Amino acid sequence: MLIDISNIKGLNIMDVYDLRREHVRPKEFENILSPFFVRHKISNYFYLEKSIAASSGGFDGYQLKRIYGLKPPFSNDMSRQGEEYFLHNSIDRGYLVAVEHFGFERNGINYPFFIAENGELFCVNENHVDDFFVNFILGAFKSSVLMYGKPLPTRSNYVPVTKDFGPGFWRTLDDDYHALSNIGKMIINRATSMGDEGRVFMSEGKDFMHTTRDKIQEWSPLPPELDEGNRSLIFRRSVIRRYGERREIHQSYLESDDAWTQDGKSWQWIPGVSDEDFEFKK
Repeated sequence: MLIDISNIKGLNIMDVYDLRREHVRPKEFENILSPFFVRHKISNYFYLEKSIAASSGGFDGYQLKRIYGLKPPFSNDMSRQGEEYFLHNSIDRGYLVAVEHFGFERNGINYPFFIAENGELFCVNENHVDDFFVNFILGAFKSSVLMYGKPLPTRSNYVPVTKDFGPGFWRTLDDDYHALSNIGKMIINRATSMGDEGRVFMSEGKDFMHTTRDKIQEWSPLPPELDEGNRSLIFRRSVIRRYGERREIHQSYLESDDAWTQDGKSWQWIPGVSDEDFEFKK
């Protein structure tokens, strides 16, 4: 950490890092502030100064110095103007970032990054930040994940929606039945049901016992036929995933409890999964 500015009046709890030299844990990336806010905050309280000691705790031959009293005359000093430009450029390109833990209420402007349910980091509003900034942060995040592992997802009242990420539901694409394996199991079932006189094979659920399939589902935007009330509720409660993300759920055909039948049992695909399955925050 280059400097801790948590005790300065007018600033929230915020740490400043040079991502080219320092490792930030993956979970911290969701709290990286927008460059606009960082430029404003740091410029009001700090300035850059060349220093031979900058190799330990500084960056590129500079150190961040706290402003006491009058601010150095950037507007009249070409050297100071160059240093201020260098500072702002480092912030805009994502080299110098501020991580704020207890600050603004999260939205798409002040906190530009969000961690999806699978631990993937994404930018919630690329129109407000530079492409180089986004790509550099995402690259640093990947390196951090390799070192520390995937983080838990962001939990917030703010619901990000981009062309690639957002709330939604699991839509079934296909049921992949394991044909060769299932034929073998049905042959065994046939052998055990030979004594059932007068019954046609495959007329009851037990003839398919222990057969398996994979239910293949894809994360998709909320269906348009949802009424406004349900859409609003699901929108707020849904987890955030990448659209097009797929999952496969392995199911077995077994007899299980069923409160809707007379004998309390029925043959079902276990675990039970709806063809349209919603996933909510825990």
